[in-house]
Amino acid sequence: MNDDAEFRRDIDEITADDTIRSLKEQLSDSTFKSSTRILILVLLSLARRMSSVQLRSLTGLGKGSLENHLNKLESFGYIKVSYTKSMGARGVARQTVEITREGLEVCQKLLRSIKSLNV
Repeated sequence: MNDDAEFRRDIDEITADDTIRSLKEQLSDSTFKSSTRILILVLLSLARRMSSVQLRSLTGLGKGSLENHLNKLESFGYIKVSYTKSMGARGVARQTVEITREGLEVCQKLLRSIKSLNV
């Protein structure tokens, strides 16, 4: 078998794979059009709840950029953002971000699909 035919067979096997189809479908969700939103969901899947300061530190995002991503994730129902008054000297509201059950399920499904590829 020549290299082109072998390559074509490999591509056909990949495109016929149910895992690839499932992954393609999951990644077509506008939430996953951003690697940053995927990272935020993965971080929250690990910790379940984080402050926006912690998320900014771990993602390297600025305040405004993080807010945009959080707003998008919250609009999909994947996270819940809440505010609590800090007991510090300035009494500033502290933003806490928590992953929802739906967000956790979506993230876990995506990670299972990727893991099952055995790459």
